[in-house]
Amino acid sequence: MRASRRASALAAGGFTLIEVLVAMTILAVGVSALVTSAAASAQRAEYLRTREVARWIASNTMAEWQAVPGWPELGTTNTETEMVQRTWYVRTRTQRVADADLRRLDIEVRADRDAESYLYSVTGFLGNPDYRL
Repeated sequence: MRASRRASALAAGGFTLIEVLVAMTILAVGVSALVTSAAASAQRAEYLRTREVARWIASNTMAEWQAVPGWPELGTTNTETEMVQRTWYVRTRTQRVADADLRRLDIEVRADRDAESYLYSVTGFLGNPDYRL
């Protein structure tokens, strides 16, 4: 009778300490994975925002050159511009091409003055200002 009473008490009882620890470990791993994922998502969103601003700056720089009624100097020029409360560094390389009435512009936007890599780059061509309308 004692054995059956003990078996029924065990069957009706709650979780053991081991079961609770295993459940807590599983929850901790799941929560840490969610926190890591959220942090990576926030970093990625900031990178994409920064890259989009760099794209705007590169496009604006190209549009400015296309609006100027003269040729840009051949070679490389470095300028700074302000956008979204930050200083951006723009490197413009102007080259001759096979057609004497065209110039090639390579515009690179960096977040840091001495950065080796750029955030965004755009290449375009300018026509001879004597033939522009």
